[in-house]
Amino acid sequence: MIDGPRNRLLRIVPPAGDGAEARRSQLPTLAPAPDNEHAVTEPGLDALYARYAPYVAAIATRILGRQAEVEDVVQEVFSLAVGGLRRREDHREIKSWLATVTVRRAVQQLRLRAFWSVFDLADEPSYDTLADPASDSQERELIGDVYRALDRVPPRQRVPWVLRHVEGQSLEQVAERCGCSLATVKRRISAAHDRIRKQLGVRHA
Repeated sequence: MIDGPRNRLLRIVPPAGDGAEARRSQLPTLAPAPDNEHAVTEPGLDALYARYAPYVAAIATRILGRQAEVEDVVQEVFSLAVGGLRRREDHREIKSWLATVTVRRAVQQLRLRAFWSVFDLADEPSYDTLADPASDSQERELIGDVYRALDRVPPRQRVPWVLRHVEGQSLEQVAERCGCSLATVKRRISAAHDRIRKQLGVRHA
């Protein structure tokens, strides 16, 4: 099941380019902050992309659960967010803005995936690359089972659940990212949790 302390936050492999500190953490910390939190000296898109693309890729990976979709999402996030990025100079503001745009774009991708699945044109899912290499076999199996269950959860419930239980964000942060009230976020997370528990209960009965 997914309620034990060890599994409260799943260990998802960070995208290529993350440091050793990310691999040592329970939830990989991506795109670590520079020594000066407020220093963004180069406003160009290339510099912003190089600095924050791993962070965006990490969020997209955890929400989508399919590496094949992540690269396109990252590219589109920066295309959509460039105007907002250049109006922000604080490191934390940039990360927050990117996280919000990534969540919105990931929701669109999940809905597109559901549309194509009606016509049996969605890509066959593979979860083998999601688990951190340091994870044991039981944890790797759990991650695969959780993402199979998540594929049966509506995006509006799936995304808040992932942000809370995989990304490790606070309820307030989840509400901000999803653009809804705290009460709504709590309901959606609870509904997703119930769905996932039922799915895992069938698999692990």
